[in-house]
Amino acid sequence: MTSLDLAVVGVYLLFIVGAAWCFRRFASNSSHYINGGGSMQWWMAGATAFMTQFSAWTFTGAAGKAFTDGFPVLALFWGNALGFFVACRFFAARYRKLRVETSMQVLALRFGKPTEQLFTWLQFPLSTLTAAVWLNGLAYIISSMTGFGIVPTLLLTGLVITFVSASGGAWTVSATNVIQLVLILAITLVTGGYALYQGGGASEIIDQFPVDFWQGRDMHILHILMLWIAMILMQQVLSTNNAITCYRFLVTRNEREAQKAAFLAGVLFVIGPVMWFIPPWVAAIQGADLAAHYPQLGTQANNAAYLFFVEKAMPTGTLGLTLAAMVAATIAPMSTALNRNAGIFIRNVYQRPEHEEPHLMKVGRWVTLFNGALATLVAWWMAEQEGIGFFDLVMMISSMLLLPLSIPAMLAVVVRRAPDWAGWSTVMVGGLVSLAMYLGFNPTVLPIWLGGETLTAREAGDLKFAMTVLAHILITGGYFLMTRFWYSPSASISRQRQVREFFGNMCRPLKPDEIARVDTSQARRLGTLLLALGALLLPLLGLAKAPWGLGLHAAIAATVTVAGLALRFLAGKHERPDR
Repeated sequence: MTSLDLAVVGVYLLFIVGAAWCFRRFASNSSHYINGGGSMQWWMAGATAFMTQFSAWTFTGAAGKAFTDGFPVLALFWGNALGFFVACRFFAARYRKLRVETSMQVLALRFGKPTEQLFTWLQFPLSTLTAAVWLNGLAYIISSMTGFGIVPTLLLTGLVITFVSASGGAWTVSATNVIQLVLILAITLVTGGYALYQGGGASEIIDQFPVDFWQGRDMHILHILMLWIAMILMQQVLSTNNAITCYRFLVTRNEREAQKAAFLAGVLFVIGPVMWFIPPWVAAIQGADLAAHYPQLGTQANNAAYLFFVEKAMPTGTLGLTLAAMVAATIAPMSTALNRNAGIFIRNVYQRPEHEEPHLMKVGRWVTLFNGALATLVAWWMAEQEGIGFFDLVMMISSMLLLPLSIPAMLAVVVRRAPDWAGWSTVMVGGLVSLAMYLGFNPTVLPIWLGGETLTAREAGDLKFAMTVLAHILITGGYFLMTRFWYSPSASISRQRQVREFFGNMCRPLKPDEIARVDTSQARRLGTLLLALGALLLPLLGLAKAPWGLGLHAAIAATVTVAGLALRFLAGKHERPDR
């Protein structure tokens, strides 16, 4: 890695800090700090929805999976696309019409205080653990590529992410998400397109892939793969549509813009992942020996598959841009998680009638700082552990820890006749299911009635994941549905009123006086920042050593610049009718 690449990463970190500082004053009260006051436009909300569903792990752990197994990893990301299309059709508008500021307020209205508090106190450690996984994956790969120690790398990246979250809350988070979305798309679309050209086209990549492209290595039982894909799709639909993750739709101006935000995220997840995984696929057909090239990564060398292609095939400076994109891919979901946790703490744990807005803003910032520091410390602890496979770790967290929360949180807005205790008791049942599957299901050999075959490590792992998700859908979800048979209206008149208002609001469109006006300064300021970022990319054109390198850098800079001009035009378009 060259000093130019290091300079690119350093300049990008400074740029993101500056961008966050530019948007810090948009959060004038706790409502704006938590969810932007429900006044963000659909393209900003859609960018955040997209960016919060992946991290640097996409370009490390998932890229390593693509390098070894080909096509199947796409199912995880296309599951996100399916989930957002479902949200566009059914969930996004309903969540926005609930007229709440945090996801936990949705659960409080639907199930009452006990379930709200259970979800709140489970959400904090789980989201912190997930953020630590994201941060550790990023620091691990940057440390390995640059030679810096992993602890200083963790501290620096953790500090930047925490600053972005704390400076202006939802506004700085969403604004930087848009910038990072544009940068990631510019880099990955150009890199993916060039990789497709180098690989000889799609058919050549499929034909020349070292193992069966559609099944991958060590997968001899097609039914296991099909079950794994089906469960991945189901899990991602649950992940993108449950009440815990509905915050991405609460920030929009109205229900129509919530639907447009979901649709934008869905479209991006159809296109983006294909372009992300073409480089590791091409590295595989070229016979890349990643273990020899990255001995410092040890058993995790496959995680550098994407970076290998960039380092070997792309012009000077692109490796730095790619690492900057990885930083962007981790800043986005982690800063959003920190902001969401701060909002939940303010509204669902701390706030009292006597608390004034300046005090709540101060508390929100302190909670963000504490949560960011805690996630960084957990990531530090993870870095000291040996033998952690990041793809398997992310899959385990999502299937065993998050699904017990996701299922009742999604069914909450679908099933009307469920008692208040259905929420917290379903989480308990889901926890028992996860424990039983983790301790009691070890599929190394299939039963005799299924052929009695000995499974490979991959087949056993995929089957365990798929059966865990299936068990949650059938048992955890089935338990929630069964609670309808014990349903009776709450004895509390106020709870009856809350539940009626909950389902009534989902069917009642927002009134004009409930919809925030279009704030053109959002698009105008973001457009200016993107133009500045495009200008910062121009020196790379002069450093290109060949015409093709000049063309690739020009394409990246042009994409960022065009996006900036488009946002400036959008701001002017909204301003003209008022003149």
